Amino acid sequence: MLCEECNTNEAKFAVTMNINGETCLRHLCPDCMRAMNASLQGGNVAGMLSAILSAITSRNGATPRSSGVKQPQEPIPDITCPKCGTTFASFRKTGRLGCPGCYEAFRKELQPMLQQIHGRVQHAGRRPLESEEAQRTRSRQEELTRLMQQAVLLEDFETAALLRDQIHALATEGGAEA
Repeated sequence: MLCEECNTNEAKFAVTMNINGETCLRHLCPDCMRAMNASLQGGNVAGMLSAILSAITSRNGATPRSSGVKQPQEPIPDITCPKCGTTFASFRKTGRLGCPGCYEAFRKELQPMLQQIHGRVQHAGRRPLESEEAQRTRSRQEELTRLMQQAVLLEDFETAALLRDQIHALATEGGAEA
């Protein structure tokens, strides 16, 4: 069996990856296995991401390579980000996008990958969704707190007390604690 990474040497190792609850088995030659270990030990996250992406894309619609015959791969779309000039082929090779505009330029190609890796295509951030008013109130509280801390450092306690009262008023209006 040929190595699934380089498609030239005989595979001597089997590496099992669990991607989004699905098990993916990759057969690697000693050279590619050493490169993978070096990437892991060196903290080369981009190299590992590239390997995972190639594992995912080789599973999509491809037949297993156990016959030893090289399977034709899907052609890589010739897409370039208009903002930074990163090509989709470059992304597939490195696992890195060039700018936020790449997400829009490569949207059609990225969505299936993101769905497989994360189980969703929409970002689920750490903060719960807030209304614009709640965001403005929180920003104002943070600004007033910063000003109050500066006033205390300058020993302007009257201003600090006024700012403290404003922070407390904002907290009670919004239903939050100061």
